[in-house]
Amino acid sequence: MAQATEPIFHTVRVARASEDIVLQVKDHIFSGKLAPGDRLPSEKELAEQFGLSRTTVRDALRVLESQNLISIKVGAGGGAFVARPSATTISEALTDMLRMQGASSRELIEARRAIEMTTARLAAERATAEDLQAMRAAIDGAHQAHSSGDPHFTPHSVNFHVAMAKAAKNRVLLFTVSSFQTLFYETLEKIIPDEQMGARAIQDHEKLLDAIAAHDSERATRIMNEHLVYFERRVQKLEQSHS
Repeated sequence: MAQATEPIFHTVRVARASEDIVLQVKDHIFSGKLAPGDRLPSEKELAEQFGLSRTTVRDALRVLESQNLISIKVGAGGGAFVARPSATTISEALTDMLRMQGASSRELIEARRAIEMTTARLAAERATAEDLQAMRAAIDGAHQAHSSGDPHFTPHSVNFHVAMAKAAKNRVLLFTVSSFQTLFYETLEKIIPDEQMGARAIQDHEKLLDAIAAHDSERATRIMNEHLVYFERRVQKLEQSHS
């Protein structure tokens, strides 16, 4: 006969049962008591530990799954498992929040200047050979697109800035840059950036890569500021011409 396992959760108040289950599981995940990939007890075991019905437990698990904290697998070997952190998931959530708030291009540009100058400085201090290769690949992709006459250079620019954010080795900066980069370039694509902007982006990215490869944080910060000031002015002019 299988030996009973020690309960890891305690009973909750029925009036807010599902919410309490969610909070307890979150506490175990955030405190490290449950690690990514760990399997939660079965619905039956959870219902016994919480002193609630399996239906209530199932509702709480669905909430946790919608928040990307657990993943639920069906079939043999299935169950609820603690999800592994994903930068993409967090960035998408931040992007959706900015969309819902109707963030303007001016607000996005101000945020970029506040965040990405620091990102450039840290990238120059911390970038690895792998990081430099990722930034180089983004620039090479932009060169190819520009040479072929493709006006949509923005995906390549996004790739460069995200690669630079990864080089900064700061997850908060990475999640933030990834979220507003996507939204900013959605706006930029709508107003059809001109060829000059594409060429300038490639030129600035080359300069940034050189500064980061040389671990010259002061130069990288200065170039990033000049890059963002230029794009702020160009975007404002394009928006005015399309209004």
